[in-house]
Amino acid sequence: MILRVLLIVAALLVVDNNKQMDCHAFSATSSSAKTTPSKSILYMSTSETESRPAKEERYVPKWKKKATLAETIGQDLDPQDKGLVGSVPITFQQGEGENATRIETTAIPGQSLKLVASQAGQFIKYGCGKGECGTCEALCNGKYLRPCIDSVPVDLIPDATTGEYAPLVIQVKGTRAKVVSSGKFFSVKSFILGFWNNLLGMAGFVRDRRAARKNWEERMKNEEDILKLTMEKKRRKREAAERAATENK
Repeated sequence: MILRVLLIVAALLVVDNNKQMDCHAFSATSSSAKTTPSKSILYMSTSETESRPAKEERYVPKWKKKATLAETIGQDLDPQDKGLVGSVPITFQQGEGENATRIETTAIPGQSLKLVASQAGQFIKYGCGKGECGTCEALCNGKYLRPCIDSVPVDLIPDATTGEYAPLVIQVKGTRAKVVSSGKFFSVKSFILGFWNNLLGMAGFVRDRRAARKNWEERMKNEEDILKLTMEKKRRKREAAERAATENK
């Protein structure tokens, strides 16, 4: 079975290489060939550029990431200009030192930090969403919190003179999130990974089957032992009954 899978993978690689060679040969032929003026009524173009075959358009993804309001205007906007309301200034910081990125926004006391980060455009990687795994854990003014379940504190005390709240700096974990547009439906790599996954699945099936068979054999042996003990107990009871009947006679 493994040999058959390897042969199929090798055949797919050979086909892919042949396609690439054909594409290179076609491009080289089309670039070196010279066209002559046509006298046909249906084909009136006589230039070399127009007579060449049209270049095949590359695949255009159906879904693309939309530009934000700041990217559309071309400048950073204040939270008020973005339509965000709130009296508590919050700064999301990702990274440390000169390479750190900061996003400033405002929030309302008691507002979900997950919603605040989403409105500000701060990406945070979440896991369970219940505050158990700690994937989204962040550091806020020396205290750890989990934005998936925590909210803006409601017991903040504003400054006595200005009446404004002290800013909250939330340091989130650095991520390497990358938006990837949809591409080809299949490729040689996807076929190889598919066969590899199937091979792992078959190996796991054989392993689990062996374990299940061993368990079944143990159960059958235990049932046979129980059957033998039951038959022995019945035989003793029968012998005792026969012995009692003989003594009564």
